[in-house]
Amino acid sequence: MLPKSKRARRDDFNELKKKNTVRGVFVDIMYSPSKEIRFACVISKKKIKLAVDRNRVRRKIYSALEKIKLNKPHIVIIYPKQVALTSPHKKIVTEIQSIFDTL
Repeated sequence: MLPKSKRARRDDFNELKKKNTVRGVFVDIMYSPSKEIRFACVISKKKIKLAVDRNRVRRKIYSALEKIKLNKPHIVIIYPKQVALTSPHKKIVTEIQSIFDTL
């Protein structure tokens, strides 16, 4: 789990006026420049029905974010796709890392 200082708050979602989107195989990432680095993982009930599965994907994403370093301060919102539920953790980490390298 990410520390509370790294998690995005409600106010951070309103600051996403200049947002950029990057689409991947396992996740879609929206980001916007900010003063601090903050992350959020948003999963819709329409994409993944069971709460147990949504929490499993969220834990995969947050553990991947702990391993990855972001160079510039951004607010990053990650929208996992349904494929992320059955995919291996290493593939998700490599995809997120490759997307963050382009930021």
